[in-house]
Amino acid sequence: MANFHIIETGYFLADGGAMFGPIPKKYWQKRYPCDNNNMCLMAMRCLFIETGERRILVDCGAGDKQLAKLKYYRPHNLKELRSEIGKIGYSPEEVTDVVLTHLHFDHCGGGTVFNEAGNIVPAFPRATYWLSRAQWDNYRNPMLYEASSFFPENIEPVYEAGLLRLIESDRQLGDSATLKLYYGHTPGQIVLFLDDDGEQIIFPADVVPTSAHLSLGWLSAYDNNAALAMEEKKRFLDEAKVRNATLIFFHDAYSRMEQVKP
Repeated sequence: MANFHIIETGYFLADGGAMFGPIPKKYWQKRYPCDNNNMCLMAMRCLFIETGERRILVDCGAGDKQLAKLKYYRPHNLKELRSEIGKIGYSPEEVTDVVLTHLHFDHCGGGTVFNEAGNIVPAFPRATYWLSRAQWDNYRNPMLYEASSFFPENIEPVYEAGLLRLIESDRQLGDSATLKLYYGHTPGQIVLFLDDDGEQIIFPADVVPTSAHLSLGWLSAYDNNAALAMEEKKRFLDEAKVRNATLIFFHDAYSRMEQVKP
């Protein structure tokens, strides 16, 4: 048996042409709103799971350490992630696992924080931080295409604290959660599959960032390998449909979740 909670950590603006890549604006704007400057409102939505003795956090939002660097994206209505978890009833020290789907700043920034001395430290000091080895290797030797999406201060303090654990293939995390790897958006992105007493919940992160991206050909210009991203999305959606799963969207500011039917 598992319980899950959706945590909203804030919003930012992204160019619609970037978010919807090859899709002409006259089509995507019918599914996803934009302002007069073509900017779309994007959520940063995380997942908190209680299962057995585990307290699992999936993704961390952007945090507030790099607001000056991110001013183009106009982050706003930001929530302090640890305080939001406190509203569920847990302290940062009680989080046992942090799953980082990938290391783009909007997914992992809240995983480290400034301490009272002004040093950057892990936000969840007793948690194991899960990341794929493919993503770690890509971050350490980034493709030029996505190098600007990585900030060392979001993950190096976790590594230095000995809290980082790298996975090389799909693996189980407790009795109810499974971590599966997908490529195309970025190497080795983790997707979390949750069996909540027979109900199938999936957190696809940027494999399917919004409900509009459920259409197979609707990709993002942020995908570093578009052809592979489409193949991997098909592989993902085929399994999600078989499971009759409900997807929780990280970026969709208007739709938190949607069931994928066969």
